[in-house]
Amino acid sequence: MSQHPEPSAQPSPCAAPPAAPARPEPGGTDAVAVAGVAPTSIAADAVGRGTVGAATRSRVAPWLAAAALLVVGLAAFGVVRVAGAVGEPAASGPATAGPATAGPLAPADPPVAAVPFTATPPAQAPVSFDPLVRFARFGRLPDGVVHRTTIVQAGGRGAYTMEAGRPTRSTGAKVVVTFFPQGAAPHEDCSAAAGLAPRHFGASSSAPQVVPAVGGRPAQWADGRLRWEYAPGAWAEIAGEDLTDGGDDAAAELAALAKVAGDLRFGAESLRFPLLVPHPAPDLRLVATTVTERSKVGWSAALAFSAGDYCPDGRGAAGGTLTVAVAAIIPGFGWTGDHANATLDGHSAIRQDLPGGGKALAVYDNPGPYLTLVAADDATRTLLGVPGLDGLYRRAQVLAEPDLHTIAEPVDQSGWTTDPVR
Repeated sequence: MSQHPEPSAQPSPCAAPPAAPARPEPGGTDAVAVAGVAPTSIAADAVGRGTVGAATRSRVAPWLAAAALLVVGLAAFGVVRVAGAVGEPAASGPATAGPATAGPLAPADPPVAAVPFTATPPAQAPVSFDPLVRFARFGRLPDGVVHRTTIVQAGGRGAYTMEAGRPTRSTGAKVVVTFFPQGAAPHEDCSAAAGLAPRHFGASSSAPQVVPAVGGRPAQWADGRLRWEYAPGAWAEIAGEDLTDGGDDAAAELAALAKVAGDLRFGAESLRFPLLVPHPAPDLRLVATTVTERSKVGWSAALAFSAGDYCPDGRGAAGGTLTVAVAAIIPGFGWTGDHANATLDGHSAIRQDLPGGGKALAVYDNPGPYLTLVAADDATRTLLGVPGLDGLYRRAQVLAEPDLHTIAEPVDQSGWTTDPVR
């Protein structure tokens, strides 16, 4: 990242972002060092490029990255049990799918009061984003581009990221917007969304002669991204590719980015999740979430818990982390081969021992949904107690079923929950 001058005591819209603080040393990253694949929102890209098959030849099963890396969750092949499909009744109330639960779950009230989304930026940015709350929405997007994924990471080094692209394609137009909390410099280190943004222009591209304003606010061109101060002392950035015909006119692409950035909407509402999990352990707190509402491979979601500092590496993997992820279908659906090495409650499963004493589990049928659980290291696994990942799997509940006929269409979220951890 390019260096910026130190901020003044009173940041202004023309001020440069503050210099990024030194990255803390994450602990136990060896447990997930080999887990690194495409983020959830672009998991279809990996499938479309034919990289899934190559990933299976690595020494660690590719499904492992699905949960070890929060924003992945899709480089695998399998399905979790579906209530009713295997002789197990769904909980009373609306139809649900997933592992059996101890009994009906009472509906939860939305954890946040809704604030209408408007084009007015917030007067003050949050010091930390809530992993369960939608902070922003896209306004106008290029023709054929839709919102696909939201990634929220709590903490002063966290961020709120949203991605849009073609709903039925793994390539083509794409745009990623990231909001950083109050006082944080734009950064990629310690980021759950690391590597998500495209680099169509490239970080080494020469700066454009004219940088368009964003919503009337001065903007900067840095590291292949357009950056602006969306609230006093708080920065946002946008990156994209192929947003105009041909995608070869840098000035036109930059103007398209500025247009998207200038039409963002700000407000608050609860995110909805197709997954319910119990509180895994008293010392594990929810630190990050990802939800893909629409893509070539359907919906997906992931929840990341940590007992300490949450600092994902460049591939999004973090030590000291428990991750639970669900995907609508096997990401490589149609790709042949079954890599199961175990069964669990009558379903195909993959079990993996990780460096550092961690454990990973995937449970599946065909074609979906598909559930992965990863305790990154021995300390995290120990916090789960004797039942371990098996016990957590049996108490989890998937709230949606895939429909291969409408896999890329907008998903019905009426049965999803705003309170996925209870």
